[in-house]
Amino acid sequence: MAGDDSTVGIRYDPDVVLRWRTRAFVIVFGLVTVAFAADLAGNPIRAVPWDLTQLDWLFVLSVIVFLAYVGVPLAANRSLTATYWAQLRKNRLATASLVYLVCLFLAGTLGPVVIGFQPSELIRGFQPPLLTSVPASVPPQCVGPVVDGACHGSLAHPLGTNGQGQDMLQLILAGSRVALEVAFVASMLMVPIGTTVGIVAGFRGGLIDQALMRYVDIQTVIPAFLVYLVLIFVFGRSLFLVVVVFGLFSWGGVARLVRSEVLQRREAPYVEAAKVSGAGRRYLIRRVLLPNISSTILTEVTRKASYLVLIEAALAFMELSETGTGSWGELISDGMGQFFPMTWWISTVPVVALTLTVVAFSVLGDALRDVLDPAR
Repeated sequence: MAGDDSTVGIRYDPDVVLRWRTRAFVIVFGLVTVAFAADLAGNPIRAVPWDLTQLDWLFVLSVIVFLAYVGVPLAANRSLTATYWAQLRKNRLATASLVYLVCLFLAGTLGPVVIGFQPSELIRGFQPPLLTSVPASVPPQCVGPVVDGACHGSLAHPLGTNGQGQDMLQLILAGSRVALEVAFVASMLMVPIGTTVGIVAGFRGGLIDQALMRYVDIQTVIPAFLVYLVLIFVFGRSLFLVVVVFGLFSWGGVARLVRSEVLQRREAPYVEAAKVSGAGRRYLIRRVLLPNISSTILTEVTRKASYLVLIEAALAFMELSETGTGSWGELISDGMGQFFPMTWWISTVPVVALTLTVVAFSVLGDALRDVLDPAR
C-alpha cells in the first residue's frame, strides 16, 4: 500500500505512520480509559460540559480505535484514498449511502448537543408533520393552521410531535445516536476479537485451529440474544449490557470468514515470496495478509452494523432494553398506542429512519468490498 503522495510531494511510509499512530493511540486511549474508569468509580472527570454515560465512554473509545486504524492510514496515504474514492463514486447508490451515514453520524452525535431538547408540552401533542393533517380534535391545541376542521402541520414541527408534545425530529436525532452507539461500539468489540481469532486459527493451523474453531462452534450454538435474556435478570435492562453481550458473543462469523481468507492466501505466491525474503510472522500478518483480507472484514462489519441496529430496535420495541433512551424501537412502540393509525407519523418516521440506515449499511458494505478488493 506504500506509494508516492503526489498531492503533498512526500513519500508515504507505512512504518512511520504505524509508529506515530501507535504512540498517539496509546496516549489518547489511555487518557480516555482513565476518565472512563474514574466515571465508573463515581469520581467523574469534568473535562466536558455534559454528562457521559458508560455507553458514551465506550463510544468515545471506539471512535478513537476507528480513527487510529482506519482514519489515520487513509489520511496519511492520500493517493490511495483518492483512488478508493474515485472507485466508490462510480456507484451512486453507495455514495449516497456513505453521505447518509456520515450525516446521520454527525446529526446523531452532535445534533442533541447543539440543538438540545425542547421540554415536553402536552398541549403540543399529536401535531401532524408538514404537508399533512389530522382532525382538529386529535391534538389538544393545533400549532399549525386549522382548515375545514383539520389541523395541518407546520414548520414548527416538520416531522410532527408525539403524544407528549416532543418534537419527532429531535427524537429521531436522539434515536440515531442510540443506534449508532450500539452498532459502532459492538462492532469495535467484534472485529478485533474475530479478526485475531481467525488469523491465529488460519495461520497456525493444527491443534490451535481446531481448538479455536470448536470454541466458535460452541459460541454459535448459544445465541447472544439468549445470553442477554438471562443476564437482564441479573443486571437489569441497559444499553450497556446490549453492547457488551452482542459485542462479545457475535464475533464468530467474523472469525470464520477471516480464517477462510487466511487459509486461501497463506500459500499464495506473494506470501511465499515474503517468507523467502526473510519476513517474520508479524510482518506477514500485518503487512501481507491483513491488507488482502480487509475487504472481507469491512464487509462483515457493515453487515454486523445493520444487524445490530435492527437488534437494538427490536429489543427496545419489545421493552427488553433500557427505557427512556429515545431508541427508534421505543418510538415505534409508542406510536402503536393511542390514536393509531390516525397518528401514523409517530411510528412511521422512526421506521423510515431505521430502514434507510439498515439499507445504507448493506449497500455501502457491498460497494466497499469491490473497492477494497486487492484483485482490482
